[in-house]
Amino acid sequence: MALFPQVPKPQYPYELKAVWKTIVSGFDSGVEQRRQKQTYAKYDVSVTYNALSGANFQTLWNFYIARKGTYEAFYFYTLETANWKGLYCRTGDGATVTFDIPGKSTSAQAIYNNGTVVPGGDYTIVTGGGVEGSDRVTFNTAPVLNAIITCDFTGYMRIRCRFEEDKMTKNGFEGVLYQTGLRLRGLSAL
Repeated sequence: MALFPQVPKPQYPYELKAVWKTIVSGFDSGVEQRRQKQTYAKYDVSVTYNALSGANFQTLWNFYIARKGTYEAFYFYTLETANWKGLYCRTGDGATVTFDIPGKSTSAQAIYNNGTVVPGGDYTIVTGGGVEGSDRVTFNTAPVLNAIITCDFTGYMRIRCRFEEDKMTKNGFEGVLYQTGLRLRGLSAL
């Protein structure tokens, strides 16, 4: 999967929005019933840029064209390091021991197997080496089938996303880069 261009660097601050999917049903008594439809947040991103050189603009335009608008997913790394909690890594299959952490340049990692913290001696963290430069966790013993592996860490979070707009003129694309922001729609982890 492709990585959103790291150069040129978007303007800071940028917009990062956690998106959950909850069904809320209200009753005449005023009581609500809520049902969670997804266990982990998706993250939408909106980035703007200051003045760009022609080459830097072309890099971003070419990336949009290569993704065919909204068709192809890609990864985006947050612009700042932060403390991230409860991020989904993968589901165990009973054989795989190495999983990508959804982040890079991570530290203070805590790894969970079905919500239970895994002792530090039962895994090692490999810096880089994962898809698009993500860090990795390698377990001494493969997590069992259907075990949900999650993590906390400090670092840059990797977001799986796509472009929000499927149709854009080159001039319109340039306008959103400078004014309203290029919007990236967060997707569920694979």
